[in-house]
Amino acid sequence: MAIRDYADPFKVIDQTEAIISVPNQWGLINELGLFQQEGVTQHTVSVESQNGTLALIGDTKRGTRNLVNKDDVRAIRTFAIPNFSIDDAVFPEDVQGKRAYGSDNPDTTDAVIARKLERLSRLHMATREYARAKMICTGDVYSPNGTVVAQNVYTDFGVTRKEIDFVFGTATTDMIAKGEEGLAHVQDNIQTGDVVNRVVALCSPGFFSKLISHATIKDSYKFYSSTQEPLRNRLGQGLFRRFEFGGIEYVEYRGKFGTNDLITAGEAFLLPVGVSDMFKTFNSPATKFASVNAVGEPMYAHTYYDPRDEKIV
Repeated sequence: MAIRDYADPFKVIDQTEAIISVPNQWGLINELGLFQQEGVTQHTVSVESQNGTLALIGDTKRGTRNLVNKDDVRAIRTFAIPNFSIDDAVFPEDVQGKRAYGSDNPDTTDAVIARKLERLSRLHMATREYARAKMICTGDVYSPNGTVVAQNVYTDFGVTRKEIDFVFGTATTDMIAKGEEGLAHVQDNIQTGDVVNRVVALCSPGFFSKLISHATIKDSYKFYSSTQEPLRNRLGQGLFRRFEFGGIEYVEYRGKFGTNDLITAGEAFLLPVGVSDMFKTFNSPATKFASVNAVGEPMYAHTYYDPRDEKIV
């Protein structure tokens, strides 16, 4: 489309389509379904846990006293739900005399509001993905400004995370055995009654590169006739390289927001997929009268017109 050249009012120039630079919107953890969402009516949740036990019944002589059953041990833990709020506003000068994006027509108030709401939505989704990655990598409840008391699910539930050194620097390391060690730990400690049919390892780029370049893995590439073609898989699976080996689906997750890596550098985290309530995100109500004691939603957006007609917030 030809428009006026504002450097020379007597000339016209062609305007091409707009070039829009959009940051990567990482969301693999959400896509894997590792976290279930639940709306709650308060800003704090109490989680009741029951440590079930299973034992064999010993035999007794008939006519003697029977063995005595024991109740399971229960515990209640309380977690505060952090609040992630952000404001924006539209002023008349944001619209007045401004050209619409990718068009020669004037911008509109509705278009400006829509753009701002879309960006705020992306910010919330990014924050949620990072908070979930933080939970997987460290067990911490994400609250960077310390608005809730620091909490760690490993500490609160008395869980010790198993760590396995893959010893990439040794060419003879048995990678299948290392993976089997992780699989055995998952199976022995699942504690939900679920049958695990799929296990995924979320890998940092460094870990993934060392894995596929290890001598024993290279041999599997050479002699394995399958769909494990990293270049093709990267194209077919978006930004994620995947490699199935020894019953584990290794996924390279390059995601980061700013300087914050989603997966800790040099590490990978083995997770069962399809397990009920392994992780949960609780959504509390907004701090508005209309939401008091109502079931919380994943995200809220409120728009108000200034009574003096000077801004929209």
